Amino acid sequence: MPLQTERLLLDVWQPSDCTAFRPIAQHPEVMRHITGGQPWTDEQIRTFVDRQIELYAERGFCRWRLLDAASRETIGFCGVGYWQHTLEIGWWLARAYWGRGLATEAAQCALRDVFERAGLDRVISVARVENTASLRIMEKLGMRRQREFENQGVHLVQYQILHANFAAQARFDV
Repeated sequence: MPLQTERLLLDVWQPSDCTAFRPIAQHPEVMRHITGGQPWTDEQIRTFVDRQIELYAERGFCRWRLLDAASRETIGFCGVGYWQHTLEIGWWLARAYWGRGLATEAAQCALRDVFERAGLDRVISVARVENTASLRIMEKLGMRRQREFENQGVHLVQYQILHANFAAQARFDV
């Protein structure tokens, strides 16, 4: 059941998608705010893809495989998964797709889906404090800053959005 925006498809993962996702998960600039620039191994990529397949089967949502609607090329992911046992929305985009508003577009679609179809009440997002691009996306989504904290020696910030706040904001975005 893919989701669609004007420029994107948010689709479920297949095991074979590891190959298309590899260049994104192994790009040092993409990974800069995730792992400090360390590329993911093939095993980490496979584990991620398998977890998204499992999460979608169990819960009906995941960190969707993000495709360019025109080319059908895999350009990243966006959606809700788990971060330390909390429902968290996140996104990664291939470097060539940065700066076009695509992460915000995808995240709005993914949030609408989990709030309206999946019935979630609250979603957080976590990023490194220095990841100003992701922080701007969180704010554009109507998320509110909750706290700064340290996790495994990394300085992070957490935002959240409630279903009621998202629904109210969506009425004014028309």
